[in-house]
Amino acid sequence: MTTSGSTPRIRLTQALYLLVLALVATSGGRSLQGGLALLAQAAGFVLVVTAVLGRLWITLFIAGRKEEQLVRDGPFAQCRHPLYLGSIIGAIGIGLTTLSLTLTIILPLAIGAIAFTAARREDADLLAAHGGAWREYRDSVPAFWPDWSHRRMPESVAVTPRIYRKAFLDAASFLALWLFVLLLESLRAGGAWQALFSLP
Repeated sequence: MTTSGSTPRIRLTQALYLLVLALVATSGGRSLQGGLALLAQAAGFVLVVTAVLGRLWITLFIAGRKEEQLVRDGPFAQCRHPLYLGSIIGAIGIGLTTLSLTLTIILPLAIGAIAFTAARREDADLLAAHGGAWREYRDSVPAFWPDWSHRRMPESVAVTPRIYRKAFLDAASFLALWLFVLLLESLRAGGAWQALFSLP
């Protein structure tokens, strides 16, 4: 199996989400209950769907081009790391779905820390590869928070189906994670098994 510079980040993220599933399955005492719980899970679903659709849209512009080109079109005209922003939005959605205020705060912070570290490494790689062009891009486009006034849309984008298929599965995994969190929380709260500890 091949590895890349992003492999450690992906494995760390996967391990973090597996930990979240384990915590949801084994803990009780949620902070968000009743109508607030329904609202939190609905908001979580909206954020996860936003992350999935956003990552699919963003990937159209970057898949297969990331290593060779300085991509500045579409969402990359508005922020330099929109995929990582999508991951943080998805993490907030997953956190809300757990109904745990603790996980709703900690999970996006942890994913954010992973994203910021990866973004710094990627920025260094882009600087080495593109020099002055990247500096000009860095100085005009924010790293994470989009500047919606920047619009730069190409007439067309070439997409490699094999690469985009992998990106599709990666984005769709957020939905699978959301479903697992919802299922585990519902089963545990419904008495399928006893919580081992409280996680408000």
